[in-house]
Amino acid sequence: MLSASQSLGTSFNVGINVVLHFIQKPYHTNPKKSTHKNFITTNHNAMKIIKNTFVSAFALILTVVAFVACPKGNTAQAITAQSGPTVSWGLSPNTREQTPTAPEHGGALLAEHNGFYVNNADAEAGTKKAYFTFDLGYEAGHTAEVLDILKKHNIKGIFFLCGNYLQETDLINRMLAEGHTIGNHTDRHKDLPTLSEEGITKDIMTLQNNYIEKFPNSETLKFFRPPQGRFDERTLRIANDNNLRTTMWSIAIVDWGKKPINAPACADKIASRIHPGAVVLFHITNAGTPKMLELLIPQLADKGYTIGTPAEL
Repeated sequence: MLSASQSLGTSFNVGINVVLHFIQKPYHTNPKKSTHKNFITTNHNAMKIIKNTFVSAFALILTVVAFVACPKGNTAQAITAQSGPTVSWGLSPNTREQTPTAPEHGGALLAEHNGFYVNNADAEAGTKKAYFTFDLGYEAGHTAEVLDILKKHNIKGIFFLCGNYLQETDLINRMLAEGHTIGNHTDRHKDLPTLSEEGITKDIMTLQNNYIEKFPNSETLKFFRPPQGRFDERTLRIANDNNLRTTMWSIAIVDWGKKPINAPACADKIASRIHPGAVVLFHITNAGTPKMLELLIPQLADKGYTIGTPAEL
């Protein structure tokens, strides 16, 4: 069966031939007349050139349209067929200090490829510990204040960085000096399940290699978080094959917008959802995040929780 673009191309070619047939017909009504012979030959050649030019131009247009409009969907469908369903990570929160249930497929993939979204040892033992993780795609001017708060409360976290953030050498050096851990959030923050395996590997490993090149005295990155919380089997397999543990979360709030969050309300929400072994996701691109942390940490302490270290994960 012909594709849509092939059918259009065939129809166009036939149409051109019909038009050219009628354009050329008057000059062939009496081909024996010598006065028309040279003109007929010249015109015929010209018509062939016109025809070929039109066909080539139309073929180019079809190629461009097919590339821009169709292949995104076709490519995504082909990738999905190879890699299985895409997981968009999200959990239903509870206020009973119990571990939220992971999506069936996503949880199974994490378990298969050495990933996690809670500290299972804490969850099973009922140990009241939580873990702070921060996603940083770019510097919005609030990270130094967050680091001040973490230092004040002797809290160590994981900072998942994108490639663009590696230019913030002073802040990264401070994170390392104060005992925090750097994680891999990919180089370009792409939607990994839509990429080929080569593309996934490139986005993960470019960040991995650039980080070590820029911070040679630092440890190799061990934790990985897929952008937007979206992954498929290939994403986790590639990360695991490169000695990266996929680190999802069990608690998150909407804190990445430009409008400052309501710090007291957000702190209350996280505290109400806390549970043993919780991995909490924060974004430091919001101006309200530092104040929210200042309010949250004492609330968690009042409920008997301490903040664990990345080494315990």
